[in-house]
Amino acid sequence: MTEQIRVLVADDQGVIRMGLAMILDHEPDLTTVAQAGDGAEALRLIDQFDPDVVLMDIRMPVMDGLIATERITTANKEAGRERPAVLVLTTFDDEAYVLSAVRAGASGFLLKDTDPDLLVAAVRAVYRGDSLVDPASTRVLLERCVELERQVGNSAAVSSPAPDGRWSGLLSQLSERERDVLVWMARGLSNRDLAAKLFVSETTVKTHVSSVLSKLGLSSRVQAVVVAYEAGVVRPGEADVRWDA
Repeated sequence: MTEQIRVLVADDQGVIRMGLAMILDHEPDLTTVAQAGDGAEALRLIDQFDPDVVLMDIRMPVMDGLIATERITTANKEAGRERPAVLVLTTFDDEAYVLSAVRAGASGFLLKDTDPDLLVAAVRAVYRGDSLVDPASTRVLLERCVELERQVGNSAAVSSPAPDGRWSGLLSQLSERERDVLVWMARGLSNRDLAAKLFVSETTVKTHVSSVLSKLGLSSRVQAVVVAYEAGVVRPGEADVRWDA
């Protein structure tokens, strides 16, 4: 039998929830186990249905997706588990919230008008432990968010990042191979792509990724990508890589 990936859909609009569920349930390896209209309900349903992946809207009543994501991530850490992974659904109007979602522990994010095939691929990717599903749009959105944060200077909608000096010290702890892994993650490569790029197995890549996250004190690959941009290791819109940031 095909391994089933159990998904919980959280969105305050019923039509969107049903549409997403229909797309997922059409796939032989995906099944929607529950639907929630707000973050608080999503947390209750997680305890009841034990999903592998949560599709989480950002703007919801009662409890928004940012708070719910942070609580899911905290619960995962306390229980020593990696799931459920949270895949945030957003729009370009939500730019100021995206970095907050990332820092809250989201494994990745998608634009709400994304192609159904990409949605399906995204769910499978975060289930496998990957984060960046659509490298082009993800990179552009991250770059815009980081640039927005720099321009407005830590607005209330965005959590305060760690000082640049902290990243410099932590980045210096990475080995040469781990630095390569961080750079290629920031450029949108999945575990499979990294394995091919570095001529190693996916298992080895996962070990390197886990080590990078541990040394940087992060909980997801996409958080590492944000750090790479914030610290200037990878510059928005450029291919240059710097390790003196």
